[in-house]
Amino acid sequence: MDWGWFSVYGSGQVMQCQNKEELLQTMQRIFEPVAPTLVFSLAEPSSDFSIEIKPANDEGFLPVYWQHFGVSKDMNTGNPLYRSVRVNSLQAAEGNQNESPKNQNSTDNNMVAKAEWTPTPPLFEGSPQENTSWTKKIGKDLWISMPLVLYSKDGQTYPKSSKDIEAFMTLEEQSTATDASAISFRYGNLINTWNVFQHFYPYFTEMGIDWVKELEESLIRTYTGDSDGYMDELRRLTSALKDNHVSVRGSESPYFAPPIDVAWIEGQLVITEVYDSNLDLTPGDTVEKINGTSPQKLYKDMKPLISAATQGWFDYTAPILMITGQLNTEFNITVAGKTVSLKRKLNYYAQKDSIKSLTPGYKFLENGIVYLNLDAVSMDTINQIMPQLEKSKAIIADVRGYPNSNHDFINHLISKKDEHKWMQVDHFIYPDQQDIPGYSDFGWDMEPKKPFLGDKKVIVITDGRAVSYAESYLGFIEGYNLATIIGQPSSGTNGNVNSFTLPGDYMISFTGMRVLKHDGSQLHGIGFLPDVYVERTIEGVKSGRDEFLEKAIELAKQ
Repeated sequence: MDWGWFSVYGSGQVMQCQNKEELLQTMQRIFEPVAPTLVFSLAEPSSDFSIEIKPANDEGFLPVYWQHFGVSKDMNTGNPLYRSVRVNSLQAAEGNQNESPKNQNSTDNNMVAKAEWTPTPPLFEGSPQENTSWTKKIGKDLWISMPLVLYSKDGQTYPKSSKDIEAFMTLEEQSTATDASAISFRYGNLINTWNVFQHFYPYFTEMGIDWVKELEESLIRTYTGDSDGYMDELRRLTSALKDNHVSVRGSESPYFAPPIDVAWIEGQLVITEVYDSNLDLTPGDTVEKINGTSPQKLYKDMKPLISAATQGWFDYTAPILMITGQLNTEFNITVAGKTVSLKRKLNYYAQKDSIKSLTPGYKFLENGIVYLNLDAVSMDTINQIMPQLEKSKAIIADVRGYPNSNHDFINHLISKKDEHKWMQVDHFIYPDQQDIPGYSDFGWDMEPKKPFLGDKKVIVITDGRAVSYAESYLGFIEGYNLATIIGQPSSGTNGNVNSFTLPGDYMISFTGMRVLKHDGSQLHGIGFLPDVYVERTIEGVKSGRDEFLEKAIELAKQ
């Protein structure tokens, strides 16, 4: 079953209902082909309500139910950590690449022999209660009841639907909306999105999110909106998650930029880099208008559209979105009263990566100080300069960005084997994250390596750009007290990313697991706080100074 399509189809059907009786009949009708044991009602079912889900002769039947390790069902491929299985459903034996045991009794030589299919084993301990119904009120005067454990034999659950699913989908697809011009399409994608997070997002409690309220408000806005605002409505809904890994993207990249870079400094949009010498712009220039609108107004308008766990991440992201857009589009900025026309012709992030590749990964400074730009330097290079690091008096490690796969450097700072478990993947067996039976926890299991560098004075620089892998790095720095941290709080989001694609090729990503600080305290929405705070200034940009590095050198010399 294509649940993305079904959400759109179901929305279109429900929107035609004139009263609650029609709603009840419609819900029962559209779900019957795919879930014949699911029952809707206009009143709460009695405590002894039951659905016949087990045949009188149950020989050879096995209980089947879903287990989710994080979630992979209907997610995009690419992250093998997360998994979903339907326990005891038939799966191909090792070496058998066929996807389904359907028609496995066929005499066709291409079909897989029945003996080559085996029951899917569980991922973890725990299963929903058998012979009971999960019941919940899902709307005004509307209830749902369904068993979470069914019984299956030879790949067919009991009872079998009276309708053929493929024939049902083929027929109904003819009248189902296929793009955002239809409100049922927008509603379907909105509902699909909301449900993914409702059942699997790990940070509702920590971030104090009223997710039901967010859905209600989003449905109202969508009803009064149109297709032009559809992407922004998905962004508005998901921004409430306060997750730096959340992004909503269409088929075309909106991240093309003119040959400049900008940052939010002292409440102003400031040009920090100019990559085209023909532009009459200079680092340190303050942008007064973008297409006639002040950056301060744009900044305020973007607040409900950016999923940001911390202020630092919002301040990093908002300026990028102010200047990026579709390839070859043009816009005007006003600087010092003059208008400058700019064209978006560079992929913003590709340009940053290109600059990173040309950035020196390390510097030997005076007074025996070595500077490591962890955003750029490779572990091979760190190993090459290890003799100099061993002789140094102080090491400055810069984590204002995303480290270049060089976390093995941490092994040279720790003095004992690391046993901290700071990543957690929840086990789900019930809807709405109810009665979670447990979780699996992980760490990096780091071990000390020679030469030992932890006896040096170590200064780590960070700010609100440090996200995900960078915060894994910082977790060790803080957790084992390996350095003095200076700068600004990190972004406050870590964990393997998961993602899914909606009809229309709209992709949404999010954090699929819970990550804590090494002492077990909350990281998400807080970040790692510096021991010494440093502020970036407009004057510093104008004069070409790195005030964070200057402070780090000052501390290293003490």
